[in-house]
Amino acid sequence: MRIPLDQLCVKSGVLCPRCESLVRSGTVTELDIEVMRALLKAESAPDFRFLRDSEYVRSVKLGSIVVIQLDVPNVDSRSLLKLAKHLESELGSRVRIVNSKNASAKDLVRSIIQPARVLGVNTLWLPDGTMEYVVRIPKSDLRYLPAPQEEVESLLSMMVGTNVRIRVV
Repeated sequence: MRIPLDQLCVKSGVLCPRCESLVRSGTVTELDIEVMRALLKAESAPDFRFLRDSEYVRSVKLGSIVVIQLDVPNVDSRSLLKLAKHLESELGSRVRIVNSKNASAKDLVRSIIQPARVLGVNTLWLPDGTMEYVVRIPKSDLRYLPAPQEEVESLLSMMVGTNVRIRVV
């Protein structure tokens, strides 16, 4: 698995000067180090051999949910769900794994808010030149969101990089 820090530093917990500077600058957080350590441990298991060809992008924690963004080529969603269950026991919180390999904003939104259905993702261009996404979900699926609506909106905004609003239809 390719990670932004040295594997030896992550496994041992003692950071070299280069890795320490990445942590101090804010490029890598303590959550990232904890998730990378769990992923490197899981990589040696026979069920998760697909992690050897993958790349760690980042992780975001919001409330009780940790969303891990990976670039994993040629893997099915069942393997990612199995990995998420394994990481939930390691990290002690709910985990969602997002495969960002060739993923559009709609695919990213879908994988985060599942099992709620996405009716559509609209791009809204504002007069000041900025862009935001409006995610439409049915009112009946509002209870299936992994967290309260405001938390999910801020999580999606962090993952996508632009403002995201959820509109209940």
